[in-house]
Amino acid sequence: MISRSERVFIPLMVGVLTFLVNFSILTYIFSAFPWIVSLFFGKGSWWVYQPFSVKVFYVVGIAPVVEEIIHRRIVLQFFLSRNLLIFGLVVSSLTFGVHHVIFGWGWLKAVDMFFVGLVFGIVYTKYKLLGSWLSHFSNNLMSILFTILMS
Repeated sequence: MISRSERVFIPLMVGVLTFLVNFSILTYIFSAFPWIVSLFFGKGSWWVYQPFSVKVFYVVGIAPVVEEIIHRRIVLQFFLSRNLLIFGLVVSSLTFGVHHVIFGWGWLKAVDMFFVGLVFGIVYTKYKLLGSWLSHFSNNLMSILFTILMS
């Protein structure tokens, strides 16, 4: 049986660790291969050009809820209900990556989000929607905090 604190704490920490690993890898890649930056960011999502309060509301509040419902609760759960775990993790992570491209990011962002989506999908298999949402929320919260710290 999973305790209430484990159900919250572990997914939150997974999101934080996912952000830190992803941030470290991307920092290295961008410094070693600066030409990749434009392939990653593309034109940027609509929210990039909004006031800071809108960014925070969208990135921390709206996006994790909507994206977890679509990519984990609907797509991944469809495959899990048919005992297709690996296939479901791959497909839901692909749709998660493509989702970010549709919203303005570059194709390398899709590759990045594929791996992040795998992590959120694995969390979903153990902690369900609340867990994947908490991981997504804490990952996105870290990105906002790092944006503040680096500006």
